[in-house]
Amino acid sequence: MGEHLPQEITHPLHLQHQLQLDQHWDFVCDKCSYISTGFRYFCTSCYFTLDLACASLVNDLKTEEEWHYLREGKKKTTHHYIHNHQLTLFKYKKIVENDYDCSWCGKRLLHMDVCYGCFGRRGCNFYLHEVCLDKISRTLIHPFHSLHFLRLFYAPDTTYCFACQEDISLRTPYSRSYWCEKCDFRIDFRCASLLPTLKHKCHPHLLTYFGNTSKKLFDCSVCHKNISYCNFYRCVQCDFNVHLQCISTPSTRHKYHRHLLVLLNSVEEDDSGEYYCDVCEKERNPKHPVYYCEKCNYIAHIECILHEDIISPSALPSTSMDSKTKEGTNEILTPRKEKYQQLVHEHPMEVYEVTENLNESRYCNACRQVLSGPTHICTVCEYYLHKRCANLPFELQHPSHSTHPLYLYAANYLWIGYKVCDECRDICLGFIYVCEECHFKLDLKCTFTDGAGVSQLKEEDRVIELHHFNHHHKLILANSSDPIDEIECEICRVPILGPAYFCSDLDCNYIIHESCLEIPQKMQVPFHMEHTSVFRRNLLGSNEKQCCYACSLEIGHYNCGYSCEEGCGVKLHYICAHSLRRPLKYESHGHNLYYFGTNWQLVFVKKTQLLFHCHECLDICKGQPFYRCLDCHTNFHLECVHIPRIVKSKCHIHPLILKDSFVEDDSEEYYCDVCEKERNGNDHVYYCEECKGLFLAHIECALAKVEEVVSYLDAH
Repeated sequence: MGEHLPQEITHPLHLQHQLQLDQHWDFVCDKCSYISTGFRYFCTSCYFTLDLACASLVNDLKTEEEWHYLREGKKKTTHHYIHNHQLTLFKYKKIVENDYDCSWCGKRLLHMDVCYGCFGRRGCNFYLHEVCLDKISRTLIHPFHSLHFLRLFYAPDTTYCFACQEDISLRTPYSRSYWCEKCDFRIDFRCASLLPTLKHKCHPHLLTYFGNTSKKLFDCSVCHKNISYCNFYRCVQCDFNVHLQCISTPSTRHKYHRHLLVLLNSVEEDDSGEYYCDVCEKERNPKHPVYYCEKCNYIAHIECILHEDIISPSALPSTSMDSKTKEGTNEILTPRKEKYQQLVHEHPMEVYEVTENLNESRYCNACRQVLSGPTHICTVCEYYLHKRCANLPFELQHPSHSTHPLYLYAANYLWIGYKVCDECRDICLGFIYVCEECHFKLDLKCTFTDGAGVSQLKEEDRVIELHHFNHHHKLILANSSDPIDEIECEICRVPILGPAYFCSDLDCNYIIHESCLEIPQKMQVPFHMEHTSVFRRNLLGSNEKQCCYACSLEIGHYNCGYSCEEGCGVKLHYICAHSLRRPLKYESHGHNLYYFGTNWQLVFVKKTQLLFHCHECLDICKGQPFYRCLDCHTNFHLECVHIPRIVKSKCHIHPLILKDSFVEDDSEEYYCDVCEKERNGNDHVYYCEECKGLFLAHIECALAKVEEVVSYLDAH
């Protein structure tokens, strides 16, 4: 079909760009808002999309407001806390043989239903009825684990659901699940919607219907055969499992109906989308097995037929966070209030009084402050908690956000993306309090000081939100100053200490230095002057392997950098392209040498096994700046290049002394007084002692104008 369609069109709804023909898995048409699949017309610049039917219609009668909305290409989207990716509003229509189901309630999506879906990644298959968005609680008490409340979290790899025993990351990818911080009980969010409903003589507890499973995870407790490709019931607390056929009969009679009832795998009597049990008159899932009367279309839940004492939710004892749930409840409850003493760690911890020697280099993993006073210490993994941080209330009323209670998030894998305190704008990698109504966040530093730790970021004239050419999501200003864990810039790969911009999307963890916002899209490097080098977000293809022209290390993970615009094969790490800007002419070597400084060491030394040996002394250059010849791939220590310690240069009236670094203030912007270009405060520099550091120069700039160094040194 695609070969008969134009490969490119101009459409009145999107005149600013051409639309390209391509084939795609599920997508939402910007004109009709219906879900579709297959061929579409798509704008590669701003993602405007039309299905083939809407692309062929240009004369619809619509209001000017509707046309303006469509021309802007504004899909209605939301970020919901249950799922990593952005969800897009759409109207459902059947596009494949099997209908799609709501990921929360399990019901089929019906024609014209208003829904939200994830269309960012293939295989996500996440859809929600619009009405189900508000039904998913952040915290709940579930009958599967009624002693403690469960909280939404992002499951690490190979984390298993205690209910269905399947890998959460595979069964519900990119979605949150529920977790008990106290005893590590976990259920994926699909199992969280299940309820124990069947009371049967084979087991003292209520049983939950788990449907048809293809995996051989359970054995039937009645017949002792494996349960696979069978409907079954399960008691999660006791790990009791039973085939449906082991507790039911193919046909039976019931006192509420005069005809014989037959067990069927599923029944949909019409296409209304609403199906009810004729015994309890409550809604039923049309995909679940039922008892059915073939004569008069009477349909009943299996539970309603197999036991007569139907438990009504209204008859159950009430459950709150302040009282433990009694055995037998079949309600999912949303907890509101609880305060309890919390200590979350996988190993035993003991309380010590911190000495002065210890607190110099150790920080609390919760508040990220220097250790002091009584402290819980884990000697197994060097995990530390101040005593007060180990006994924080789960719920808190704080003057910085008096409108709603704040709830403690004490585990990093409860959260994906960066947590930023709304009071001080610091990125928080420790414990944090969060408002689950409006997402206000408060780190422990500001919690303890009533918001007194306000960062200068809020006072300075900085742009809080912006878009950058290197990233397709909005970036937000924050401050990175964590003393325990490093955060690496996605562009230069140097650890971030100071202002940064991070991605607002939960799924990508993109963050860059504030200074890296100003990276040039095109630049000239001194060792490849014949062509311009262009910045590329993805320097290599998915299966491509190539080394950096300057340092000879594999580009690999560091796939953001520069390549030759003319395609001659020169590719450079970002840090190499920006660090090696000034050549040094060395008399004993025929080629120019380039300085590999502190930033290069920070990025590569810890992450590579390749050793750089000095060509003169043959010792390893690892861990200290060195010079390198890019033509013959030889390296030299600074002392092996014979860089003079003191020079008299034409660029300054006083002698200049070589220092391994010099930071004159806390501005984080330092310049060479010869070339007036930026320098790294941690790199070697020539310094004027008589001017008290008011004159500084790159090594290459100072030596380019050097006078008689030897005679000067001899005179002194």
